[in-house]
Amino acid sequence: MRKLILLSMALVSCIAYGQKKIRCGSDDVIRQQMAVDPIFAKKVNDARKNVGNYQRGNNERGKPIPITIPVVVHVVYYTPEENIPDEQVQSQIDVLNEDFTASNSDYNGYDAGYKSVKGDFDIRYCLAQIVRRQTNHKSFPLNDAMKFTRKGGSDAIDPQHVLNIWVCDIGDIYLGYAYLPGTISPERFGVVCHYKAFGSGSQYKLFTNYNLGRTVTHEIGHCLGLEHIWGDAVCGDDFVDDTPLQDGPNSGCPPEGLRSTCTGNPLEMWMNYMDYTYDRCMYFFTDGQDGRATFFLDTDPQLQSIINSPCSSTARNSTQASPSGSTMSNSARRMSKGEVGVYPSITSGLVTIDLNAQRGGAVAMNIYNQAGAIVMKKQISVVEGMNTKTIDLTRLQNGVYLLQLGQNNVTSVKKLIVQH
Repeated sequence: MRKLILLSMALVSCIAYGQKKIRCGSDDVIRQQMAVDPIFAKKVNDARKNVGNYQRGNNERGKPIPITIPVVVHVVYYTPEENIPDEQVQSQIDVLNEDFTASNSDYNGYDAGYKSVKGDFDIRYCLAQIVRRQTNHKSFPLNDAMKFTRKGGSDAIDPQHVLNIWVCDIGDIYLGYAYLPGTISPERFGVVCHYKAFGSGSQYKLFTNYNLGRTVTHEIGHCLGLEHIWGDAVCGDDFVDDTPLQDGPNSGCPPEGLRSTCTGNPLEMWMNYMDYTYDRCMYFFTDGQDGRATFFLDTDPQLQSIINSPCSSTARNSTQASPSGSTMSNSARRMSKGEVGVYPSITSGLVTIDLNAQRGGAVAMNIYNQAGAIVMKKQISVVEGMNTKTIDLTRLQNGVYLLQLGQNNVTSVKKLIVQH
């Protein structure tokens, strides 16, 4: 069983486009918020401590346990061109499945002698749903407005169980941005990507040098806890042991044999996904980055909930919505008989339970603490078929709990975290 440790940290990460210069606003955002929020500042400093060489538990030596991440893509558009087709969305999912399993065709390109540390995350992505929403905004600044219907964007879908990605026009400077795990509320967690840097294929109207879908690969790297490879400072620390020190971000496609001026003058790993090079010039992660991402996958409650959620291709639906319309519900929430869904999995009190009861009557609910003691016990009245119930856990202390539901010898167990 994975050990859950609630970590908190804050960082906004982004990658900018442009042939002559690259600009990222993450440092400014962090400094501004740290200056006014000492708790935020402590979280940032704590998060930047090296987690060391962390290995994912596995049954086969040297091979990580495969993970599947369900994805909801929000297409927030002002013009018809921005309303990208389903095929373009799927092309991005295909890129992620290649990049995070080291099966991309350019994986064996020039590696500056770092072949021995090239890693395979063994993470796959499933497109659970596409949400389409027309907006009155010609473009969005980097203030998360695209993530809220009331601000002209699209509300996150079930963020405790899927990774949300917002695709829209974010202006003339940035390709995308993302938050590190544990930094913000679940409905703001995920990836924002410029619609002209999302997906891969010559048939789509994408930026010339950012047309292979690597922006989302980079940003999901941040969602999994990875820093920029240069550590956002001259010869800075990205808290990964097997990436070299770099002077700063690289742009374009640097020459082979490029060395930094940092201690030891190491060859720069500009082909790493966490640098700022063109899409065609970034094509691998390292084992150390896999280890750091695994640490957060194993310890961050929201990521834990996402990777343990079902990924159903039957949930892949598109919906057309006006600025005043409402986002569609997540059809992936429907389950087969005998199974239950509990959300949010991190709560300050109320939780919602979805279940398909085999028959009407009573379902027994028991909640156990980490010591195995029952801390709550009750009977839930249900009808045959789909049921939705709300349970108040306000009286429970902060901690990790197991919620058990049983009916007619069919039992389901879900993990919950209570955090007041």
